[in-house]
Amino acid sequence: MGRCGDNIRQRADGRWEARVVQGLPVGRRTNYKYLYGSSYEEVSKKKTIFLLTHSAEEEGSRSGLPEAILLKTEADGPTVREAALEWLKNKKASVKESTFAYYTVMVNNHVIPGLGTASMNELTSERIADFLTERKNSGRIKDGKPLANKTVSDLKMIVKQILSFAQARRMVKMAPSCPSVPARQPPISVLSKVEQEKLETIVRKEDTPFSIGVILSLYGGPRIGEACGLRWEDFDFENETMKICRTVSRIQDIEGTSGAKTKLVITTPKTECSIRTVPLPSKVFVWLKERRLDDPLYVLTGKETFMEPRACRMRFKRLLKRADIPDHTYHCLRHTYATRCVENGIDFKSLSEMLGHSDVKITMQRYVHPSMDFKKEQINKLPGFN
Repeated sequence: MGRCGDNIRQRADGRWEARVVQGLPVGRRTNYKYLYGSSYEEVSKKKTIFLLTHSAEEEGSRSGLPEAILLKTEADGPTVREAALEWLKNKKASVKESTFAYYTVMVNNHVIPGLGTASMNELTSERIADFLTERKNSGRIKDGKPLANKTVSDLKMIVKQILSFAQARRMVKMAPSCPSVPARQPPISVLSKVEQEKLETIVRKEDTPFSIGVILSLYGGPRIGEACGLRWEDFDFENETMKICRTVSRIQDIEGTSGAKTKLVITTPKTECSIRTVPLPSKVFVWLKERRLDDPLYVLTGKETFMEPRACRMRFKRLLKRADIPDHTYHCLRHTYATRCVENGIDFKSLSEMLGHSDVKITMQRYVHPSMDFKKEQINKLPGFN
C-alpha cells in the first residue's frame, strides 16, 4: 500500500485512493471523503476537482446530487465498469432476487470484460455494436459458443439501461445510442405429431407424477420453472383451468448465503403477464381428476417438496430415450403446445395470454412454428386449378 503524499495511496487491490476532509468534524473525529481511481494521476485530479467544487456543494448549487456522481462529469468520466456497478446497486431494490442475480451475472460475465475499462464519455455506438456482435458470436464463458438470441437481446437491454442510468445521474455528458445487432434464427424444437403421440403413450403408460407434468406442458404450455412450481391447489376442477402463479429457479447466490455458487428460489413468474389462468382440454381434466392429490402437494413430485428444473430436464431426456424420440429440450413442449394451438385455429391474442406474453409479437416470432403438414393442408385450400 504505497503512499505518495497528499493523502494518496495505492490499495492492496491495485486501485489508488485519495482522502480529503469533508464537512465539519463529528465530535473529535474528522469526516473524510475517499476517492478512487486506477492511477495516481486520476485520483489526484479527482481530489483537485472535489476541493474546487466542495464550497459550491455547501452553497446548495449542486442540486442535491451525490458528490461522487457529480465528480464524474469531467471529460474522463467514470468507466463503464463503475457505471454498471452503480446501476446494479440501484436496481437491487426494485427487481426480484432472481432478476438481480441474472443482471449481476450478465454484467460480470459480459459487460465488464467487454466494455469495463472504457470511459463513459469515450463510449460510441460503434464500439457498443462491436461488443454486442463479438458477444453474439463467441460469448459463452464456459465453452465459447455463440450466445442465444434471447441472451444477446437481454445484454443489449442491460447496456441500454446502464447508459440511460448514467445519463440521468450525470455520469456521462451524452450517452451514445445502443444499436441493434442482427439476430441469427436458431433451430426451433417442436415435436412432430407422431413424436407427440409416442410421448403421450409412454407417459400415460408409466403414469407417474412427472408424467402429469409432461401432459400439462403439452396442453397448457407452462415454462419449465412454472411446471416445477405447480401445486394441486392451482387447479380449478369445476371450471377446468390451471393457474400459473409461481416458478422455481436456480440462480447465482450473489450474497453467498447458501455456501454454494447457486441456490434454488421459488417466486412469482417472470412478469405480471406471466401470472395467468390457462384453460385445459376437458379430456385432460378427466384424466387429472383420477390422479388428484392433496392441494399443498407439488404436481411433478407428489410431495411437499418441488422438483428443481435441472432434475426435470434430466428426467425428460431419459423419457425421450425410452420413447425412442430424438433429443429435445423440455422447452420444446411449450413450443409444441403453441404450434398445435395455431394449427387448430386458436387466435394469436388468446394464445399470447395463455403463454403469459406481454406482446403478441413475442408469440408470433418465438413460438409459432407451423409444421410442413399444416402448411400443405393450408396451401391445398387455395381455389383454382380444377
